[in-house]
Amino acid sequence: MQAIARRRSLAGLRRRIADIEKREFTHLPGADDLACGPVSLARGAVHEFRAGDYRDAPSALGLVLALAGAASVKRAQPIIWIGQTREAFYEGVPYGCGLNFYSVDSALCIFVHARDAKAVLWAAEEAARHDAIVLIEFWKQHRLLDLTATRRLQLGAEQSGARLFLLRDAHDEGPSAARTRWRVSPAPSAEDPLDERGLGRPRWGAVLEKSRDGGRGRWVLEWDHAERRLVEAAPHARGVVPAMADRLFEETTAVA
Repeated sequence: MQAIARRRSLAGLRRRIADIEKREFTHLPGADDLACGPVSLARGAVHEFRAGDYRDAPSALGLVLALAGAASVKRAQPIIWIGQTREAFYEGVPYGCGLNFYSVDSALCIFVHARDAKAVLWAAEEAARHDAIVLIEFWKQHRLLDLTATRRLQLGAEQSGARLFLLRDAHDEGPSAARTRWRVSPAPSAEDPLDERGLGRPRWGAVLEKSRDGGRGRWVLEWDHAERRLVEAAPHARGVVPAMADRLFEETTAVA
């Protein structure tokens, strides 16, 4: 009898999951959508960013900070930044002046240093229940970060209207329920109009690999600090060297 009851329970759960997967995603007000170049990142959703290479993790984090800053300009929301204590010990902690460059107000930031991967996911699920901007660092592959875990985060975000940015390992190809999935790499900075040898605005190579709204693309994005928004980068007037010596020039400069 217990075996029959278990089978019935599992069948019910499978039907519920199938219904969730088939239902249409409901947008929250379009005015709150966040522009990531030509693509709009809706509230109430998980948006996933993977580094193109292990060396690209800082670039992926920089792009997410730019998005968090642009989002906080629209609405003064708390920014909940979740990571592991071990990573903070080895990689360092955020610097206030650097956050300010991306229009991130450190007074609105809540930093959570969790003990392990399980604690990170627990904190992320709790944060997803609130109307906030949530940054989740998961730089190492882990069996707990699977399709079920990302579905739980997505459902929590839909109910609260939170915007979740999930940062994952470059080689973590596991399934995900995220609304959009991006692969990020560094790109040569913009030209400085006052100094041809100086560094201009930061740029990123961003590849949209998956979107529940359909469509893919590749762009070079640029952070406009004055306007506090991400824009598509204009082509360089002069030649530039590749961001990494072992990458093709086209991979770092192509604009879709």
